[in-house]
Amino acid sequence: MQQAVVNVDKCSAHDKCPAREACPTKALFQMDPGEVVVVNGALCRGCGNCVAACPDRAIKVRSL
Repeated sequence: MQQAVVNVDKCSAHDKCPAREACPTKALFQMDPGEVVVVNGALCRGCGNCVAACPDRAIKVRSL
């Protein structure tokens, strides 16, 4: 099984995160616009759409 992981040091916390928008299961969320995205592990399938969409290259998919 794989899951997305966000490197908070690389994430520039966009108001409307492109990676969050690219997630088909809506596993990425922001508490407030402009905050770092968080991955909901129960929803993430590890598809990698968020990795390709992240402009900061702050997301990786890792094996659990």
